[in-house]
Amino acid sequence: MFRNIFAISDIELGQGDIFDDFKDEALLLKFLRKITAEPGKNTLVLNGDTFDFMKMPYQDKFTHHVTEEISLWKMQRIFDTYPKIFQALSDFLNKKANKIHFNIGNHDYDLLWPEVQKMLKKKLGNPNKITFAFTFDNKEVHIEHGNQVDYFHKMDEKKPFIKYRGTKLLNLPLGSVAVIKYFIELKKEFPYQERIYPRHSAFETYPEFKKTKQRISRNFILRGLLFNFIVNIGDPVSNVPYINLIRHIFFHGLEVHDEQKFLKKRFKNIVKLYPDKKAYIMGHVHLTYHELTPNKDHVEIVTDTWREEYRMTSNHEELLKPRTYAHIRYEDDKLKTIDLLNFA
Repeated sequence: MFRNIFAISDIELGQGDIFDDFKDEALLLKFLRKITAEPGKNTLVLNGDTFDFMKMPYQDKFTHHVTEEISLWKMQRIFDTYPKIFQALSDFLNKKANKIHFNIGNHDYDLLWPEVQKMLKKKLGNPNKITFAFTFDNKEVHIEHGNQVDYFHKMDEKKPFIKYRGTKLLNLPLGSVAVIKYFIELKKEFPYQERIYPRHSAFETYPEFKKTKQRISRNFILRGLLFNFIVNIGDPVSNVPYINLIRHIFFHGLEVHDEQKFLKKRFKNIVKLYPDKKAYIMGHVHLTYHELTPNKDHVEIVTDTWREEYRMTSNHEELLKPRTYAHIRYEDDKLKTIDLLNFA
């Protein structure tokens, strides 16, 4: 009997507006149909940022005070924008042995709301075959988005909700609040340039993009960090976790753009928390990484995004990045292969 685990990350489905970076519906549908046709027992791990709640305005406004009502409204807008994708997911689940697991990423913390989970289960059908968590684990494999080992985007799992003025809100981390209150302006002004990696190359090629980013960063440092206790007095969602900020500076200095530099430390933290696995898989950082550790005891994989992004070459050419996925294959309950593959 064959058993497969497929993992993809960072699809970032939105509502089809300027902030929605998902562009290639046909390719995702092709992928979902391919894995639906696979024989055996199949699990699809949607490894975080499946939905881009964070960059979706609510009734034309952005707010970091996210209620369950707001998240339900956004979920419905995503349903309305991509009906074919939800039908394809439903078709995958309709095969008797198939399951879907949603890992929660920093763009879709809204999936923590019980009513949002219930709404999504109802949409896809087969609710007993759908699960939600921050991680997916079996004996050999650990899969997580990567936000929980990112000091800027780590959610307090013990306190995901918070009360403010009698209203229950998502207890969003610093990174989410920074995007919603400050850096969404950069996305609005430079929707294409924001999808070019590495970020340093995008800044070199588009000086106005860099200039605007620096202006917003200064504003965030002054208002969002240094004078936060005055600017956001009494707002618990805007509290700055200064300890996490210090940890990032201690390990990585002031670097915030070069995600490649952060990987080893993040994988080290994950392995420490979940030892003795054969494969550790992340998303989140919008790059492709596949490494067998020096002592050859496990594989570390990062799947790249399924939103539309471009890679800047040394000749300043902007090439569409390939879509990648992880494929873990079992035969008669024995682990056979662990692959990172391109899909076209």
